[in-house]
Amino acid sequence: MKSNKKKIVILLILGLAFPIVQSNNFNFSVEQPTFNNPKTSSIYNGGILIDVFLTTNTSYSGNWTWAVSQPWCYDDNGVYVIEDLTINASTSPTGSGIYIVDSDNEYFIIRNCTVFDAGSGINDGGIRLEETNNGTLANNNCSNNVGNGIYLDTNCKNNTISGNTANNNDAGIYLFLGSDNNTISGNTANNNADYGIYLYEFCNYNTISNNEANENDYSGISLEYQCYYNTISGNIANNSGDYGIYLYDSCGYNTISNNFVNGTQGTGISLHWYSSNNTILDNIANYNEEIGIELYDYCENNTVLNNIVSFNGLNGIGIYDVSNYNILTENLLFNNTFGVYIDNGDNNSIYENFFSKNFKHAFDDGIDNIWNNTVIGNYWDNHTGPDTSPQDGIVDTPYTYIGGPAGSIDYLPIAEDGTPIITINSPHEGGRFGNTAPSFTITVTDIYVVSMWYTLDDGQHNYTFTGFAGTFAQSAWDAMSDGTITIKFYAIDLAGNIGTAEITIGKNLPEEFDPTLVIVIVSIVGGVAVVAVVYIFMKKRATP
Repeated sequence: MKSNKKKIVILLILGLAFPIVQSNNFNFSVEQPTFNNPKTSSIYNGGILIDVFLTTNTSYSGNWTWAVSQPWCYDDNGVYVIEDLTINASTSPTGSGIYIVDSDNEYFIIRNCTVFDAGSGINDGGIRLEETNNGTLANNNCSNNVGNGIYLDTNCKNNTISGNTANNNDAGIYLFLGSDNNTISGNTANNNADYGIYLYEFCNYNTISNNEANENDYSGISLEYQCYYNTISGNIANNSGDYGIYLYDSCGYNTISNNFVNGTQGTGISLHWYSSNNTILDNIANYNEEIGIELYDYCENNTVLNNIVSFNGLNGIGIYDVSNYNILTENLLFNNTFGVYIDNGDNNSIYENFFSKNFKHAFDDGIDNIWNNTVIGNYWDNHTGPDTSPQDGIVDTPYTYIGGPAGSIDYLPIAEDGTPIITINSPHEGGRFGNTAPSFTITVTDIYVVSMWYTLDDGQHNYTFTGFAGTFAQSAWDAMSDGTITIKFYAIDLAGNIGTAEITIGKNLPEEFDPTLVIVIVSIVGGVAVVAVVYIFMKKRATP
């Protein structure tokens, strides 16, 4: 009978334990810590020269075969890697810290290296590539060099320069003479004596994106002398000595977009001397001591579109000295001394811009500049109505207050149409979501919406979007803690009115109480009761 009792007790324990185990995920394994042996940085005094055509090696120079025999270089499946190297280049025979020449077809990576005190010559650099292609320069610190931080010299193509720091040099990052199709992204180039990032002479089809180039003495980012089809996007170029972003001497067909150029002692964005057919859009150019955006000396057929230009000491946008046939549209110009100033520029088109709180909205000393297209003019905060006959979004009377001898008139000034109205179609209020960022759709009622954005953290981080549907940024969603999240949408119109709407949804919220759990619990309790009754019955039978 003891055996039966043990069986019944075991059944009772299993009956109680089984549903508990079923409803929980227990992990009884102990995760063992892993340790990576950190690499020790090699320290090298002097410099390194890698020249593909060298046949004789020295203590500091040779070809790639020589390089991979050194402790600071190895071959990773056909890619040469130089990493974790610190170079004091003050005694370098070449004037540069790491100098690679004529490497046209080899692939290589230079990463996590520190190079300082490279020489003072215009061609010296902490890292210098000459007629060299297919290189990746990543996460290096090329600061405090007398010459350049990183220098690509003559026909350097298809290289990637990313995540590097190039501060306190003559120029931080410098591309010269036919250096095409390179990517310069995510670098920091601050406090350099001349340029943060500089492209000079026939440097085409390069991408300069998401860099910080602040407090450089001459300019944050410069393109000079026939540099074409480059993209300058998403950079921060604040507090420069003369220019935030500067294109000079026949630089054309470039795109300058989504950059911040604030606090420059001269001009935020400047196109100068036959720099034509460029596009300047979606930039913020505020608090510059002189001009936010300028077109100067024979700059023609440029488009200045959808920029925010405010609190500039002289002019928001300036057009000077035979800069003709340019288009200025959808720009927000407020709190400048002059919103738009035209001095000897002809046949420019200015429409769908927003002028507010400028000391003087506009001045025109050109010929045949047009201040409206065939359907719409500009918004002037001192001339917003009436709009009654017909009620079409256009003020019934022209705007005649443009200063200057040209006698210009905006014949179709934009009327005030109120704040944008945002309707959130999805997600729905109270919706529940997991770790994947949900999508959204909205409707915005307004004639002249300029920009839209949303925030998940009450404005600490804002995310712009175009169109009326999309998916919330996964990185923003990942940053939010589990629980309820209030999402706020914003839309700003050409008149500067901001409409808002918000919705609260849940991330990884616990499920609501499930009634089926009651049935499970009752079943467990009932099962325990049955087992207990059986146990008592059998115990009585076993009693003599």
